[in-house]
Amino acid sequence: MILAIDPGREKVGTVLYRVGEGIVERKVLSLGDFPGYLSFLEGRFEIDLVLIGNGTGSDYIKDLVEKKEKRFKLIPEGKSTEEARRLYLAENPPRGLKKLVPKGLLSPSRDIDDFAAEVLLLRFLKNYVEKEGI
Repeated sequence: MILAIDPGREKVGTVLYRVGEGIVERKVLSLGDFPGYLSFLEGRFEIDLVLIGNGTGSDYIKDLVEKKEKRFKLIPEGKSTEEARRLYLAENPPRGLKKLVPKGLLSPSRDIDDFAAEVLLLRFLKNYVEKEGI
């Protein structure tokens, strides 16, 4: 399993990914709830790799993951919020009159930190596939 994390000052977006199955779980948590969630995941799954966005809050998350002795990789976060917004809108297309609003003017109806974590996961997988030639 791969756990991708988009850290922030107040919230943490996560995506849990199983090779061959895809995304198993996505969550947006308060920063204070994250340590408990990480322990909960450890009890349920074998997490082989943790991907951590290298932006705001990454040092705190990295320290937590290191204390758990988990293998991790820092992933560049540049423009991940914009990509997360596009992913969210693709998976949750506008309905009704909102269909008439240009996509650039639409805003997600909830926090999308989990979609930002998915962007980090996709970046890692794309890089891995290109390097390994899979």
